[in-house]
Amino acid sequence: MAGPNRNFRQKRIDLNQVGEAGFVLALLADGFDVPDFNRAAHEAERAGFRTLIASPNKSLVSGRSETREEMNFVVDTPPGDVSSEKFEGLVIPGGERSTKALLASQDIRLLVHDFLKSGKPVLVTGEALELLSELSEKEGIEGDAALAMRGEVFAGSGEDAAESATAAFADALSMVSQAA
Repeated sequence: MAGPNRNFRQKRIDLNQVGEAGFVLALLADGFDVPDFNRAAHEAERAGFRTLIASPNKSLVSGRSETREEMNFVVDTPPGDVSSEKFEGLVIPGGERSTKALLASQDIRLLVHDFLKSGKPVLVTGEALELLSELSEKEGIEGDAALAMRGEVFAGSGEDAAESATAAFADALSMVSQAA
């Protein structure tokens, strides 16, 4: 007899529909955690959102895979040229070096603050929680991943924290998109 998940199939991404629901912005700096970014971008695309990359870098930004392999991504825009108005959500993956670079950028700080003030969903993973903690002015944000939305921050720890926060982020994006 077949198990309960034998015929389960994940919803496929229809490339023709990516972007129909809106846009998600990812803030990346060299040294970011590629698996955290890929997980968030994949879930957003599955929900019909297109992910754009903003970075202090001019054309390419490099991150690290789980095997520490360097991977490069094309930068779509500098952070000073965008605002929260054009996006449904924000993703900031972890990475110690990346977080330090993002914290050092005034444009990034202003953009993250703008997203937090707008109430739109902000997904933060790993070391980037330091950035969220500082800019949200919420004390004691700790964990492996967090979702900020409507003035609240929900943080979690543990093996599945990033996956759970990413799933909640995708659900929040869908709610924001439907409300608009």
